[in-house]
Amino acid sequence: MLKNGNFMDGWETLPALAEANYLKNQRPNHWQLEWLNKGDPLYDDPNSKVNGIPECVHKLSKQLPVDEQLGGARALILDGDTTYKIFSASAIFGASLSQTVSGLAPGSQATLTVPIQVHLRGETDAYGAESGVWVNGEGGWVNGFDMGDRQWYRHIITFTVPDSGEAEIVIRVKSKWPKGKDFFFDGLKLEAQISTTDDGDGSDEVVVESGGGETAVTGDQVIYVQIPAGFELKTGTSQKANVIEINVPAGVSVQSL
Repeated sequence: MLKNGNFMDGWETLPALAEANYLKNQRPNHWQLEWLNKGDPLYDDPNSKVNGIPECVHKLSKQLPVDEQLGGARALILDGDTTYKIFSASAIFGASLSQTVSGLAPGSQATLTVPIQVHLRGETDAYGAESGVWVNGEGGWVNGFDMGDRQWYRHIITFTVPDSGEAEIVIRVKSKWPKGKDFFFDGLKLEAQISTTDDGDGSDEVVVESGGGETAVTGDQVIYVQIPAGFELKTGTSQKANVIEINVPAGVSVQSL
């Protein structure tokens, strides 16, 4: 299933880039990180040429102001204590994250949710910043004005799993003008049915996954739950069919994404 959707599972620091003032980008574990090189067309916009490489790094909760931490009024973190950031102060750039998920049930329906927040920094062109998500080649771009400045925009793609049982996920961002742009990513989730060995009982496993968290098992299904640090997970059996009961301490809220 989808791995490291909350960017808490570490990273690899890539070799320094001499062509970008010895920038050292961070590749999240389980993801492929790529960027367009100087002179390349800006993806499907042949009239715009890349003139710089963006910085791609993890930001930890302790590095952010309180209001930008998990639960804050301007939160840049949706899950855990880490967010991923791709940005540049002055470059035309394009970059992508990709991951291939395997082991899904062929022919089943699956839903991918990719939250992205863009900081437009006063951009006046709707297409000055864009983000897009594709699954097995199907998807498209959303412009910065539709995403909203400093708001979480959730790309949601529902797709039919092919015979291969794979989902090739590609996430791209681009900045069309040599102006500052910041993109943040966190809380990526894949809701899908995994392929199971047919043992004659017709059971399936339905998984909602962000790449982290602990597992609560109910019957023939699996539900993944993200548990904050310092909390303990206890499970029980609901007395109502098709009802999931979650009891939390006072002052703790539950959100469904």
